[in-house]
Amino acid sequence: MNLKKCCLEMCKAASVGLFLGSVFLGNAMAADYPTKTIKIYYGYKAGGSCHTSLQPIAKALEKILGQSVVLVEKPGAGATLAGGVVSKAKPDGYTLGVIKSTTITTAPYELKLPYSPADDLVHLYAYAGPASGFAVKADAPWQSWQEFIDYAKANPGKVAWTATGSTGTQFLLMQHIGKLEGIQWNGVPAQGGSSAMKLVLGGQVAGYAASGSHVPQIKSGNAKELVDFGAKSPFPGVPTLEELGYKGLVIKGEPYIFVAPKGLPDDIRAKLVEAVSEAVKDPGYLSVVDKMDMQTVNVSGEELEQMISEGSKLVNMLLKSAGKI
Repeated sequence: MNLKKCCLEMCKAASVGLFLGSVFLGNAMAADYPTKTIKIYYGYKAGGSCHTSLQPIAKALEKILGQSVVLVEKPGAGATLAGGVVSKAKPDGYTLGVIKSTTITTAPYELKLPYSPADDLVHLYAYAGPASGFAVKADAPWQSWQEFIDYAKANPGKVAWTATGSTGTQFLLMQHIGKLEGIQWNGVPAQGGSSAMKLVLGGQVAGYAASGSHVPQIKSGNAKELVDFGAKSPFPGVPTLEELGYKGLVIKGEPYIFVAPKGLPDDIRAKLVEAVSEAVKDPGYLSVVDKMDMQTVNVSGEELEQMISEGSKLVNMLLKSAGKI
């Protein structure tokens, strides 16, 4: 064997050895994982539908994975701050995040981000999304969506509403409806659903283009829904936007999504997906979902990526309407 051929054979053998070594190392990492506390950064304020639904999942994950799970509040900028922390973390499965699908589909058009929620995060598992609609105080003078629209038209510039952040679908949707109806009204971004409801109940704004946090307030009698943004309202007698003639304006569900840093080993990813898929069967979590009328999704892998892609269609239309694309 000449020297050149000998060197080639040695290189091949070394490459095979490195490959097998990385496979064995990956399997060993997955077998041992986790060996310490897991942190989950969630992109919304405590008390909202994200935090409320995530708490029982975290408790279930502790039992399934055998390690402590700590929830870290990191609200703001459409959950992109939480996603940013995760994107910079070591991809070892000990730093995770929970964001919304809109963090991936909408926020990059609205904000100058130092990372890409689509490309720099591993999308692990989408579990559920909050109900979506327009809520006002229970004693508000408007008994229907049309009455509210007529009032806003008759009082240009005097009506204010709120929504979570300025990058969410609900905020963009209200801007689009204002454009369709020829209404001059003011959108006030809120940091989280609980903050938005406080603005409504405190009388600072007329209503809330809501994403989940309005449901408990309606059930307790403090608020009422005038119109639902989804395919069907969880509240009897409340129409949807499509039923009122706003064709194509349906928020089919904007689920919360577990994410991890790019580069997460496949074996650890599979273990996390399996653990979360088991955790969402926990009775405590299912009770919260039922109480808040959340829309369960429970998808991962290619099905999750397809769902994100389809959800971006409405977002793109709304962004074009707002002149952002």
